[in-house]
Amino acid sequence: MSTQNFTSVALNVVGQYNQAGKQLVRAYRAGSDRVVRNVNERFAAILDARQLPLVTDTVKSSLIDAQQVLAGFVSTGVSLGSDRADAGIDTVTRGVKSGIEGLAGAGARIETAFDVQALDTVGALALPLAQVSLEIAHRVAQGSKNLSERVAGEEIVAEPVKAVAKKRVARARRA
Repeated sequence: MSTQNFTSVALNVVGQYNQAGKQLVRAYRAGSDRVVRNVNERFAAILDARQLPLVTDTVKSSLIDAQQVLAGFVSTGVSLGSDRADAGIDTVTRGVKSGIEGLAGAGARIETAFDVQALDTVGALALPLAQVSLEIAHRVAQGSKNLSERVAGEEIVAEPVKAVAKKRVARARRA
C-alpha cells in the first residue's frame, strides 16, 4: 500500500461498502428482470402450446398482452425500488464520508491548538487494523461483483474506488 493514513483507509472502506451495496442492488434488479422475462416467455409458450376449450387465438393474445402489462408494472416497481436503494446508499455514503472528514479535520485542529501528536500516534497504531478492514471490504465488494455478474449473466463493469488523499493541514509552531 502507498502511504496512507487512518482517514484515507476509513474513506476507502466506506467506498468499498458503497460499491458492494450498489452491486447487490444491480444483482437484485438483474435477477428480477430475468424472472419477469422468463415468466413472460413461459406464459406465452404455455398458452400457445395448448388447445384450451373456449379460448380462441384472440383471447390468447389478450391474455398474453395482459400478462405483459402486469409484468411491466412489476419491472417498473423493481426499477423504482432499485433506484431509491441506489440513492439511499449514496446518501448514507456521503454522510459517513463527510463525518470521517469532519472528524479528521477536528482532530487536526485539536492537535494544532494543543501542539500534541496523540491523534497521529493513535492513528498510526490503528492503521494496520484499518488496512485489514479495508481488505475485508475489498473482498466483500469483489464477492458482490461476482454475484452481480452471475445473476445478470453478463459482466458488469464496476467503478474502482479511488483512494482519497489526506488534506495537509498547516500546523502552527510555537516560537
